[in-house]
Amino acid sequence: MFILGFHFPADMGNNVPDEKVVEKLDAADVDTSDINEIKMTIEAHGQKEEVTYANKDTFMFKALAHYTKTAETDYMIYTNRYQMSELSKRLDSDDETMALCKKFDSMSLFRVEAA
Repeated sequence: MFILGFHFPADMGNNVPDEKVVEKLDAADVDTSDINEIKMTIEAHGQKEEVTYANKDTFMFKALAHYTKTAETDYMIYTNRYQMSELSKRLDSDDETMALCKKFDSMSLFRVEAA
């Protein structure tokens, strides 16, 4: 099983505890000191929307920072967004993050970069 690009043993099936994902993300030790915000361009039905996310105290920010530092592309695939959204809905509680989770649940095209 892969969650956010991290491998988990097959015997865990689809029941990987959130804490295990957070442990792997923390162990990845991604340096976010040079990242003040995450910028995203959302494209859907010929329309573009620019979104910035700067809540550094959240799981979502750490996951997005890890993605921008390790992904081979700046476009996010739906699976990664969906996983980030679902975990963040359980681990974060602020309005900004919940609004971003709602956007992540769409089938829109997301381009993401650290700034």
